[in-house]
Amino acid sequence: MRNRWFLERLRTNWTVLTIYERFEQIVSLVISLLLSILIMAALWNLISSVAHLINTPGAVVQEDQFPVVFGSIMSLLMALEFNHTIFHSIQHRGQIVRVKTVVLIAILGISREYILLDAKPLHAAIIVGYGISILCLGIVYYVLDIRESSNSSFR
Repeated sequence: MRNRWFLERLRTNWTVLTIYERFEQIVSLVISLLLSILIMAALWNLISSVAHLINTPGAVVQEDQFPVVFGSIMSLLMALEFNHTIFHSIQHRGQIVRVKTVVLIAILGISREYILLDAKPLHAAIIVGYGISILCLGIVYYVLDIRESSNSSFR
C-alpha cells in the first residue's frame, strides 16, 4: 500500500518537475537501487563472515578479527544512512543530500577508521588527529541541529 502511494505521488509530482529535477529523481532512484544491492551484498558478506567465525571448530577468535567485523557493521550503517537520505529526498522532493547527513556520514567514517586502527605502530598525533576531527564534526553537527530545530520552530 505504501509503495503504491509513493509511486502515485512520484507520478503526480513528475508533471510539475523541471527537466533537471526529473534528471535528479532518476539519478537518485538509480543510486538508491545500486546502494540497496550493495547493502544486501555487504550484509551477506558480514553474515557469512560471522557464521564462519562461529562455526570454525576448535578455532579461537583472533583479536584482530573483531575490528574487521565492527568495521563491516559501520560500513553497513553508513550505507543505510546514505540510502535513507537519498530515498527521503526522492519522496519529499528535497535536496539530494543534506549537509547534516554528510557530516553524520563523515563522523561514522572516521569512527570506522578509528575502530580499524592498529594502535601499536601508530604515532599519538594520528590518534589525536582523529579525535579532533570527530570533535569538530560533532560541533558542526550540533550547530546544524540547533539551526534546523530553530528554523522549524518558526514555521
